[in-house]
Amino acid sequence: MARALKISAQEGLAALTIGRLAKELQLSKSGLFAHFHSKQALELATIAKAEEFFADAVLRPAQASGDGIERLWNLCDLWLLHIERHEFSGSYFFTGAFFEHADQPGPLSKAVKSAAHEWINALRKAIEAGQEQGEIDPDAEAKQVASELNARLVGAYWEYLLGGGNSLREARTTLLGRLRELAPAPTPASAFESVGAWKKYLEKKR
Repeated sequence: MARALKISAQEGLAALTIGRLAKELQLSKSGLFAHFHSKQALELATIAKAEEFFADAVLRPAQASGDGIERLWNLCDLWLLHIERHEFSGSYFFTGAFFEHADQPGPLSKAVKSAAHEWINALRKAIEAGQEQGEIDPDAEAKQVASELNARLVGAYWEYLLGGGNSLREARTTLLGRLRELAPAPTPASAFESVGAWKKYLEKKR
């Protein structure tokens, strides 16, 4: 599935066919068809593989690395790192798949929407956990903030693709500014002055 993921990340799911994949893997088309039975089944399997890949790179490490506002930061930071490392060997898989299929009926639309919901929900849950721990303003609307952060991340990615070499680094600075707005006292304002200052604060906090 790694080759299928690479093709679809670079060229879109529409470019992924059983014949194309069989040729790249030097397998018989009939043998691969016997496994997947249809192009749609191959596409769904590729989306599932992308979800697993994203969970391993972003969701699980963030869950394991901290709670509350720290988890929220880690989710966003790992998302950006995921882009910087070109881990899909092309564009960010779910941005392309979402715009390609989200407004269409059928299983592919359902699958990409489910992946998007999982990501937004991870942000929302981190915000809610931070509120419970007193690290995030309890009056903040978690769902709205999660959508806002996602929009900022995707916007930074668009700028990056347009040639903005510093856009992802600047996105982290912008993110710290938003966290400063969300974090009530006694979190010191100095902790949000830079990525380095934030990381030092987290180390002391632990």
